[in-house]
Amino acid sequence: MERRRWLQAAVLMCLLVLCSGRELKDKPAPVYNSTLAKTLAEYTSAVYTSDLSQLFTWTCEKCNDLTQGFEMIELIIDVQNCLEAYIGFASDMNAIVVAFRGTQENSIQNWIEDLFWKQLDFDYPGMAEAKVNYGLKDVTLLTFGQPRIGNAVFASHFKKYLPNAIRVTNEHDIVPHLPPYYHYFPQKTYHHFPREVWVHNVGLDSLVYPIEQICDDSGEDPACSRSVSGNSVQDHLHYLGISMHSESRGSCRIVTDGNMLRYKIGAPDGTIILSKQPGLSVDQQLSAL
Repeated sequence: MERRRWLQAAVLMCLLVLCSGRELKDKPAPVYNSTLAKTLAEYTSAVYTSDLSQLFTWTCEKCNDLTQGFEMIELIIDVQNCLEAYIGFASDMNAIVVAFRGTQENSIQNWIEDLFWKQLDFDYPGMAEAKVNYGLKDVTLLTFGQPRIGNAVFASHFKKYLPNAIRVTNEHDIVPHLPPYYHYFPQKTYHHFPREVWVHNVGLDSLVYPIEQICDDSGEDPACSRSVSGNSVQDHLHYLGISMHSESRGSCRIVTDGNMLRYKIGAPDGTIILSKQPGLSVDQQLSAL
């Protein structure tokens, strides 16, 4: 029995070395920081909070641990399309954080949109003259369970302007497999942009260990999430041990109180925008009104 355990441990170590060291032999990879990834996963998890008052004041159950001290600046809710996002400042990282909510677990509308796709021309006249403030060039993009959003040409342009973007995928999560990838039609099929980090378990019998495998720079590494079937909704709802779904059973249910109306600013199409001045506490903001 003891010899069998040592054998299992040896096999597990080999698997870990192969998965973690494979990319280093090929070419340098963008810096992937596990702690930063978990921190941003917590920020992403918070956007699923249905109580807007708690989210806007950063007092929700998910607004703690690695995200303590975050200063909310603006909260945007697209009620019609069941979408939500916020922007604020994290002083510990000296960074502006923008978080978008993904698929709501109980939203039929969201799941239908995930399953319906059609390629459109990506044409923005005059974009060649567009400029951006120098301070905004240092952008870190990290997504969790992202679907394919364009073809290979789009992915190539995306890689050019955001070379250090990271897409975290989890086990058999169904969403990163959508829309489907057809390698027989490389010019027409949807194509992920790089770089993927595939979170999955490796091991033998009772010896199981989670790893974060850095994939190649193709965006469609056949040794990463493409090597398994994307057949799990549950794997889409938990990333790095953090839940990515709402605590409310309602599909797009939101809760707020009358005080939050003081922060509301006008927006078209029924969109709700709550905004406050950066640098002011909730009490200071209320007294300034």
